[in-house]
Amino acid sequence: MSLIRACTRRVFAPCPRIWLSALRPAVFSRFNSNNPSLTAQVFPVNKDSITENDLDEWLTAVKALKNGKTNVETESEVYLSTLATPEPFLEQKFEPSEQQLAEVEEFANKGIPLKSDPIVDSLTNMIMRHGKKSKAQKIISKAFYIIYLKTRKDPVQILYETLDKLGPLVTTRTQLTGTAKNKLVPVPLTKKQRNRYAITWILDSSSKKKSPDFSVRLAEEIIAAYEGKSAGYDKKAQMHKTAMSSRANIQL
Repeated sequence: MSLIRACTRRVFAPCPRIWLSALRPAVFSRFNSNNPSLTAQVFPVNKDSITENDLDEWLTAVKALKNGKTNVETESEVYLSTLATPEPFLEQKFEPSEQQLAEVEEFANKGIPLKSDPIVDSLTNMIMRHGKKSKAQKIISKAFYIIYLKTRKDPVQILYETLDKLGPLVTTRTQLTGTAKNKLVPVPLTKKQRNRYAITWILDSSSKKKSPDFSVRLAEEIIAAYEGKSAGYDKKAQMHKTAMSSRANIQL
């Protein structure tokens, strides 16, 4: 429609012939293309230049359509009328290729991933100090990148496996007996509690390493725990040992 407005302005605006010749290439330059659009099927646009007759024919068609003409006759009128209703010429049917169909089959049974991982969020919240969550996220992102460079594996998956191996299964709680000696009772831990113990031990051990960058210390400790070399395994063994020695105090 911007093309129609440009042409109609030319009809009613008195201007010298020289100005018209300068306007012509700017208005109709998009029709001199090697790759004509779909509307070129109605009106041929692969012309080397626009002649005076072409311009007069276009202006006549614009005036006729502007005056409300509905029965189009000339090629220019047909082409200009399709600019307002191009839907019949823009209908395209999409046919997927074999590669695209194979990709659909590959991801058919896979769910949409979460926006954020709950385990990574827990680690972020435990690292965060003074409400600076963005700083904690940068530390974890850098640590994960170091883990990937050293292991060439998914760092989030490594974190999951590390917490699963390092997290204790039971702990002990003090039960008041009303006498001089209280009892220790073994208590099973939930998945969230196990992860919290494991993350706490990882952060404690990483703070004792020599690197000045906390991201490097965190990455080194996660890798060590993944390989079974973290000091947190000694704490886990001690918790299990205490719980086993107090198993006689369990009341069913």
